[in-house]
Amino acid sequence: MAYTASAVTAPNRAGTVVRSLLLFIARLAFAAILLAHAWWRWSVAGIDAQTAMLRDHQIPQAEVLAYATIVFEAMAGALLVLGLLTRFVSAVVVIEQALVIALIKLPSGVYLADGGFEYNAALATLGVVFLAVGAHHVGLDALFARGRRADRDDDELYQPALGSSQL
Repeated sequence: MAYTASAVTAPNRAGTVVRSLLLFIARLAFAAILLAHAWWRWSVAGIDAQTAMLRDHQIPQAEVLAYATIVFEAMAGALLVLGLLTRFVSAVVVIEQALVIALIKLPSGVYLADGGFEYNAALATLGVVFLAVGAHHVGLDALFARGRRADRDDDELYQPALGSSQL
């Protein structure tokens, strides 16, 4: 017996709506953090301070990387608001934050107050979440994936009957 979308009950659909809403709120918060951080780097701290910080850590091409980071974080925030390229953007955020932790923050320890990596770890964790689930139902990614998802329902976990050999 194959699992079909018609087997989804009303309580499961309600759970899917709640899950979609919560993921949407989390995605908007993730986007807001990235946009705010890009704005802070550009207008509050300034590009010179960003470049100097990277040079202090012996990061090559510090000025180029400072500009690239600002542009990426601004674009990533905008794309996440739209729910477009969510998995790709999330993967790049995870890589970016892992590099920040490894190259800059790790010697300072965990705590943000000591210059540590807890903020970066939290952003990377959000990236992992959205790498796994994408934009879910609320986002432009869902519009482009409709054709590929028409024959299956990714929202519910397939669970074969006890003793069944079906996978």
